[in-house]
Amino acid sequence: MPEIDFGLSGHGSKACGALSLEDVRATALACGFKRANVDAKAPIARRVDVDAFFKMFSVNGLSNFKRVFANNKLAKPKPGGEVFIEEKRRVVEEVVTWECPDVSEYDKLAKNWDKEHVHKWRMLPKPGGAVCRPDDWYALYAAKEQVLKGDQTGEKPMWADHGGIAYDDRERWDFREKMKGLSVDEAKKKFCEVYGRAMQKEREGLNFRKY
Repeated sequence: MPEIDFGLSGHGSKACGALSLEDVRATALACGFKRANVDAKAPIARRVDVDAFFKMFSVNGLSNFKRVFANNKLAKPKPGGEVFIEEKRRVVEEVVTWECPDVSEYDKLAKNWDKEHVHKWRMLPKPGGAVCRPDDWYALYAAKEQVLKGDQTGEKPMWADHGGIAYDDRERWDFREKMKGLSVDEAKKKFCEVYGRAMQKEREGLNFRKY
């Protein structure tokens, strides 16, 4: 039973068409997904915890795993580890040096900040035909959600319905997480700070289309 070559992940269905449950078992066992208190001489199907392996990829079976494998660049997992490699953003507390709207303007700004006829936000392409928006869009979205709903709950999403990484949903989750713990007034203030930053002339090309 050969182990899965994760270097082939993300290269379409041909790269994973021959993957079998036996391959998954061999890989899971090699990665450390073992059942406790099972004799080492027992058949591999009894020794390996395939369900825990699949859970690392937020799937529940071979067919879904193959779909995820085909559409995404994956890293070899380990128990308690991470599924795929992502750039880790350093959270830096910004010193506000730009002009910000007064918090009294929050209601007006929050109503129209993402309206197409007011601001034409850019759509940034991602692998697999997915798109994301600029960071300032997500920061404004997160601040407004914090005002309306408070701290977010639930786990970070991973996969979109088509099998690719849920880039947009994950960005929303990440930026919402940065707002955790802010009161309504603090979140309104943060929204106005981000709005001021987003509308700076220097950031127009990053945030908005020209047409």
